[in-house]
Amino acid sequence: MITVAFVAVLAALVLGWPATAGATDFSLSGFGTLGFAKSDKSYRYQRFVDDNGTFRRDSVAGVQLDAVFSPSVGATVQALASPSSNHDDQFDGTIAWAFVSWRPTNDWLVRVGKQRIPLYLYSQTYNVGTTYEFARLPMEMYSISPSNDFVGLSASKTWEMNRGELTLDGYWGTSDLDVRFWIRDGMPPNQGPTAIFRQLGVEGGGLVLTHKSAETTYKVGYSKVTVNEQNAASSYPATYPYVSIAPGVGYYQVNSMLPGPGIPTIDRYSYRTLTLGTDLQLGSGYRVIAEIARSLVTDTDLSTQSTRGYAAVLRKMDRWTPYLAYAYLKSSSGPLTLHERVNANRVPASVSGAAQINASQRAGADSILVYDQSSWSIGTSYALSPTSKIKAEWMRVRIGQVSSLVDAPPGSNIRNQSINVISLSYSLVF
Repeated sequence: MITVAFVAVLAALVLGWPATAGATDFSLSGFGTLGFAKSDKSYRYQRFVDDNGTFRRDSVAGVQLDAVFSPSVGATVQALASPSSNHDDQFDGTIAWAFVSWRPTNDWLVRVGKQRIPLYLYSQTYNVGTTYEFARLPMEMYSISPSNDFVGLSASKTWEMNRGELTLDGYWGTSDLDVRFWIRDGMPPNQGPTAIFRQLGVEGGGLVLTHKSAETTYKVGYSKVTVNEQNAASSYPATYPYVSIAPGVGYYQVNSMLPGPGIPTIDRYSYRTLTLGTDLQLGSGYRVIAEIARSLVTDTDLSTQSTRGYAAVLRKMDRWTPYLAYAYLKSSSGPLTLHERVNANRVPASVSGAAQINASQRAGADSILVYDQSSWSIGTSYALSPTSKIKAEWMRVRIGQVSSLVDAPPGSNIRNQSINVISLSYSLVF
């Protein structure tokens, strides 16, 4: 997919250069954040954060090359260094953006290549810490997808209005995702707690309508994509069937090694998301930012169907911008109920292979990504200059029934617990 994006950019270079020889304008910019986070728990939260502290969660660096071939044609390539999407102990260098842009008129913009899905208020600047005041954008909201990039086509139409402008964005493309699962207990061939990564392919698109003025931003978006396992056919479970051994005794068939009727599978499922966002300037330096999303998945019981969002109040005071934020994320009752039933299911030791069956139940529960959590955050940013900021934040996370953002220790269930996280960061652009 990245190759396709590079071809698009190189095509623009080849086709655009002769017509604009000597007139092409190149610009190079960069950005970075050095971020530290530490919690009061020995287990990890958000892949990396525990009581030892980590620079992995929030540290990122990138460079961007923009080429303007003519008033209507340009290209952008952005390279990014960030935590690996498929390994917990590595940083990866990736091409985040690689697209050609064409502006036939002032109110139309067309892009082809690898680009960012306009899913959130801060979709385009997610990795650029100087563009927002939060120490970290709320994970409860900004985790709808492990990646917000796609390779494809997008088009934007803008209408000038009496107050501000109205923009309609449409996009369609494909994306490859690495989805992380934390398996708590040892089970052959994995002998201990471990993270596993599954590769998913996504295809689809959506529409986003945004109204912007000097004081307000309103955004509503709808997307629909189909998701499938990479390099596999009919391999995504539709549900886990229950196998009865005796009255009141049984297990969920969570893998093909367990006897049972077989796990019903689907080759792909549909994922629909509705998002709403607003950014309001209230005067006297006060500002309110809020986003909410509802995801719908009807083809499988092992879905990430959920409701999520956050609301924040900020006040700018010279170089300081303190804020208070509340965020939440809760899976729908179907996935939560299935997870709880599989996780709690046990067969007595008298049953042949009881230890293996019971271990499989917990591993099966871990393969269902579910969430029931909320958080309060108090923090501030301080603008050292127009191009750099330092930030500090204290966040208190409350875990309800379960959260797949937590790496639970072997043999444990992390529920009805609070996690305190301190974050410090320095961000700059150049």
